[in-house]
Amino acid sequence: MVRLRIRCRCVALAVVVSQIFLGFWFFSQPLDPPKQFLKRLFSEGGQSILHLTDHEMSHYYTSFGKDLCVKEGVIPEKSSEGNCVCRKGWKGRRCGVPEVMQRAKWMQNEELSKNLQLRKRARRVILVTPFSYEFDIFETNVNELNGLVDIFVIGETNYTEPGSKASLPVLNKLKKEWLKDFQNKIIYVPVTESDLKKSSFMQNLVHTGLRLVSDIRPDDLFILTNGEEILSRDVLTFLKLFQGYPLPVKCQYREHVYGFYWRATKSINNTKPQVCASSFQFLANAFEYQVSRLQEGSVLEEDLNFFTTHEQPVSEWTVPDAGWKCHLCLSVQNIFRKFLNLPKSYRPKWFTESSSSMLPFIQRLVKFGQDENLAPIGKANTPSQENLPSYLWNNRENFNHLLKNPYETISIHNLV
Repeated sequence: MVRLRIRCRCVALAVVVSQIFLGFWFFSQPLDPPKQFLKRLFSEGGQSILHLTDHEMSHYYTSFGKDLCVKEGVIPEKSSEGNCVCRKGWKGRRCGVPEVMQRAKWMQNEELSKNLQLRKRARRVILVTPFSYEFDIFETNVNELNGLVDIFVIGETNYTEPGSKASLPVLNKLKKEWLKDFQNKIIYVPVTESDLKKSSFMQNLVHTGLRLVSDIRPDDLFILTNGEEILSRDVLTFLKLFQGYPLPVKCQYREHVYGFYWRATKSINNTKPQVCASSFQFLANAFEYQVSRLQEGSVLEEDLNFFTTHEQPVSEWTVPDAGWKCHLCLSVQNIFRKFLNLPKSYRPKWFTESSSSMLPFIQRLVKFGQDENLAPIGKANTPSQENLPSYLWNNRENFNHLLKNPYETISIHNLV
């Protein structure tokens, strides 16, 4: 009987110990990205912080003996030590300079280009963007820049009239596991109506978003887009892996309206290229984290001389073909919702809150190529692999509404 009791106690103790270890194991397992995102978003005391980390050099470079070649631009099977063979569209001894960069004016200036060299440690990249219904554009950005952007800071720009129910489609989609494989690198910043009315939303987005990121280094890269812009992967690869190019960087995008089937022949709403990239050190010292000053890109003359160093020249310049801007590239229903959620002073003059009259009107604008100011957009464009983001082209069956005018063959009398 004594032996039996001892055995029972040993078995019971073994069961308890195994359950304890099982509990430790279970709670130590990482959550899948959607659950991680929701846990961060609704953690006690506010959204928790994301930490920047470094990748191994092999993540970006291919080694051939003692030589390194940039993975994005090299053909590995044709390359060898001392001989990086570049893919079409890439140049340079390390195959790290896309052709679009060769067209930048500063590259023709020997004083500015002589210090250009590969970094021993890649910059970490934080991309900040506001949007409301531009789900396709953001999805393309996230997938197109996968492996290059470390953290996406997104802001919901929907406006709600006093007394009406808040509309937060971005947050709702994220809760339903949209982009679930990338949610572990997304920081969500909600809109405040007062900020939007005072045109200070971007300032709040940058300040709030960056407070939720830790371990930022001075040479890390800050990218700013407006929600309708898709940055070229080639351009970001260059900005991430090289040092010695001038700051700040402005971006000139190929502009489209409603979809990639309408190419704008002039700048949408007469906007000029704005600053899209800067190091955090330059953002802090030259612009004092003021987004309005950053977007203007106005660097004072005394600052030019003060901040310019041998390793880091300061000179405003523009990437001539930095990517794509797709203005109002939404379904007709979402264009209506987007305008409806804007403050009345931001809406087009012709807009009313009647969907029955507005939907057919917007359909006509899409069909005949007129923008929200009723001005002609330009010329019809036939999208191809060469003039589209690779993610859109590779998944074109899911984005047919962006690649072909849905109302092109529909009679005007059948528009509803």
